[in-house]
Amino acid sequence: MISYKSVSDTIFLGEELKKKDITVVVGGPLASAISVAVMDYSCFDAVSVGEGEETWLEIVECLENNESELSAVKGLVVRSNDNKLFFTGERDFIDLAALPPINWELIDTPKYFQSSYGCTKMLYLYSAKGCPHSCTFCYNKDFHKCTYRKRPLSVLLDEIKHLVTAYGMDGVYFADELWCRNKAEMREICTQLKNLNLDFVWGCQTRVGLFDKDDFAYMYECGCRWIFFGIESGSVNILEKINKKIKYDRIIDTFSACKEADIACVGSFIVGFPGETTDDLKKTVELISRLDTKLINLNYLVVVPGSDLYKSLVASGRYAEVKHLEEILKTSPMEKLEYNYSEIPDIDIKVIRAYFMWRSFLADDVPGTKKFGFARKVITDAVKSVKTGELISFVVSFYSAGIEFLKTAYYANFFPAIKKKYIKK
Repeated sequence: MISYKSVSDTIFLGEELKKKDITVVVGGPLASAISVAVMDYSCFDAVSVGEGEETWLEIVECLENNESELSAVKGLVVRSNDNKLFFTGERDFIDLAALPPINWELIDTPKYFQSSYGCTKMLYLYSAKGCPHSCTFCYNKDFHKCTYRKRPLSVLLDEIKHLVTAYGMDGVYFADELWCRNKAEMREICTQLKNLNLDFVWGCQTRVGLFDKDDFAYMYECGCRWIFFGIESGSVNILEKINKKIKYDRIIDTFSACKEADIACVGSFIVGFPGETTDDLKKTVELISRLDTKLINLNYLVVVPGSDLYKSLVASGRYAEVKHLEEILKTSPMEKLEYNYSEIPDIDIKVIRAYFMWRSFLADDVPGTKKFGFARKVITDAVKSVKTGELISFVVSFYSAGIEFLKTAYYANFFPAIKKKYIKK
């Protein structure tokens, strides 16, 4: 149960599996943060809190030995004999070097290929876990304890070689919470990726202020074609409140350096923070207008259980603690403005968000892509989902995507007065 979107599927699977008398354990960042709400469903036997590799191995060994009692396994929330919940104890982080190589033969690997900037057969891999920073809106502090751990580089390189040679993978998205903490780590992994001498490109998620113009040029030389930067706001006041700790004066230079290196740059922002004002949003819009990219994610604030923001809103009575999964099932915070804790009118947030989404969709000069490359990517991914998914799943997805597209077009194009309020031509 990674996020809000996975809750309904998790419940469905749990109920179906329980009909077959199968032990059902739920894990992931969201489940870890709301374990009591998850265990409110009788179909779930336990919640795996935090990192799960060793926990799940011990669960399997326990069941193989016909031991139905899971209370001896650390890292679980389970029920006692009198039906009360208790935590079996904190588990230390695993040494990533102790994990075996991922066996991609266990799945239909090509089914998971996606298109990205300069590639059509991309897979998500990881080179590290966790992030040393503590942004107030993020789950990292609660789940990873702000701990950063690197995977053995040799194992990662072997995995990439295998996926390229065995399946024709031509792109890697490093899905680390933070890809490389400093220049030394960047140079090491880039050099090794280049030395593989294989035909693939890659992208990552990293922070403003870590790398300079020469670094981005070297990253491109070593195969980097896109970078995702979480900036969140153009207001120094908001950045301080959310403990972002990025070097504000480096933001514009960073995007310009990426553009010069021919790396596609995605800037991610959030609107709706507590205390955020229209002036703060104007500063965000002004910053976006100065960035050398048209690829902008302007997202509604999502209150993530376990985050410092969630805890402070619950403590102040502005957000109800999640005690039942039904409360989550009723929400779609990524698509709808479910909660607005700012002083900005709802309609302003919807219009400005839609404006930048629409602009990104129509972007016609994205590095590494053909004309209107981002729109092509969106459409290509949609078509692929038709080929790989079942009909009913496609119909539901197509309908919801169509509604979202029409709403975006409506808000982006039919509120000129609001756009004029924030966007200077």
